[in-house]
Amino acid sequence: MSDSLLLLDPRHVAAAANARLALGKARKSPANPLFVEEGWAVSPKAWEARLDNVYPSVIYAADEGLFKCWYKSFIHDEASEKTPLPQRPQLPYYGGHREEGLLYASSVDGLVWHKPQLDLIEFAGSRRNNIVMRRATHGLHAGGVLLDERDDDPARRYKFIHRNMRERRMATCFSPDGLRWSQPLPWPRHDAVGDTHNNAIFSTRLGRYICITRGWSEGEFRGQRTVLNSQSDDFQHWTAPAEIMRGAGAHDQIYSMPISEYGGLMIGLPAVFHKGDRGAPDWDCVDTELAISVDALNWTRVCPGQALIPRGEGSYPDGEYDCGCIYAAAPIMRGDEILLYYGGSNGLHNGWREGSFNLATLPIDRLAGYAQEREGLARLELAPRSFSGGLSLNAEIDPGGSIRFALLDGAGDALPGCGFDDSLPLQQGGLRCPLRWHGMQASALAGQTLRLAFEFQGATLYAINAAGDQVSD
Repeated sequence: MSDSLLLLDPRHVAAAANARLALGKARKSPANPLFVEEGWAVSPKAWEARLDNVYPSVIYAADEGLFKCWYKSFIHDEASEKTPLPQRPQLPYYGGHREEGLLYASSVDGLVWHKPQLDLIEFAGSRRNNIVMRRATHGLHAGGVLLDERDDDPARRYKFIHRNMRERRMATCFSPDGLRWSQPLPWPRHDAVGDTHNNAIFSTRLGRYICITRGWSEGEFRGQRTVLNSQSDDFQHWTAPAEIMRGAGAHDQIYSMPISEYGGLMIGLPAVFHKGDRGAPDWDCVDTELAISVDALNWTRVCPGQALIPRGEGSYPDGEYDCGCIYAAAPIMRGDEILLYYGGSNGLHNGWREGSFNLATLPIDRLAGYAQEREGLARLELAPRSFSGGLSLNAEIDPGGSIRFALLDGAGDALPGCGFDDSLPLQQGGLRCPLRWHGMQASALAGQTLRLAFEFQGATLYAINAAGDQVSD
């Protein structure tokens, strides 16, 4: 969890001139794909017939020193089982009979992943596989895993939320280890369509579990995907799902949205399905974007139409491993990095595509920041705050760029010795660039309510770090 003041949070920005929010620059791991579906391989794992959207849930279990991933596979997919890879480009994908499974993999370093033989769930007469749930035994459809270290009941340490196809209702399961799962408990009162990567977190800010699922729009724009929010105190009894987001039309539908808490915000990673506008360059593809919320109910898409994790180049069958669709897991903080694990596929949503599990990273706090909009000096002024220690800035600075800064009083005037001309300009970026003035330290101003302002060019400003800073009333 970040303790920084994120500049993408609108509560912290009082004014911006010639400056706009820009997404951070996610870097894909050179180790990608970290693993792929193997149902078609020489020594096949037949239960990985088609990874499809992958829908990964990834956690880091600190007590075990282990990354854990639960991912979706069609353990039966008639078309994939009958059609070898070389024949697929010449034939339309038709799906046919399909059955879902929830599979498990683990990693010590987050890069090299192992699919263990668990001996838990029978498939084709054998338990020598890494399946932890299947539709035939758990009614499984499209779920997400939560590690809940708050729960005093060890049998409920891991939680799973999904659409149960036997009961035709949303349901939950519990597990002591994430491998051996209870039978599903249907939601006793409310329901949702839930045809998505259902996922849930415990919100420390709200003191409740938050579930993100999916519905379908009614009325004039009937049949478009909508994002729903439901809340619970016990992970069994849920509030009536309420719509919190929908896209801008058929070409901009929100397919799924894993969420997490980060830096005083709710962070969402909506997967945007481009279903309409046949013939458009991105038609039938899926992009992962960024969204933010303060209360989990009111959401804002950051830089809508721009992908936080860009798709790869090319198209099926010769395109890159993630050129068609990208579905992310909720972000993980590790040291000075944000880990964005994601499912990628190399073809269109409704066509042939082989799925894979991948990683993109961002430096800490660099999900989005303020960049210069056009030529000329950009200016950013923050909301009033009281500081109790020195200040530093998380920023990128291009060659030839620079950042100056000032501390302003309530009237907007620079404090003596803390104006733009008094600052020691930053000309090289970093995660924690100290803000200093000639002969003055910000720590000398502890307890005063001040406004921090920046003038910059050729730079992107992401976050402020301050020792024990607090928002002023």
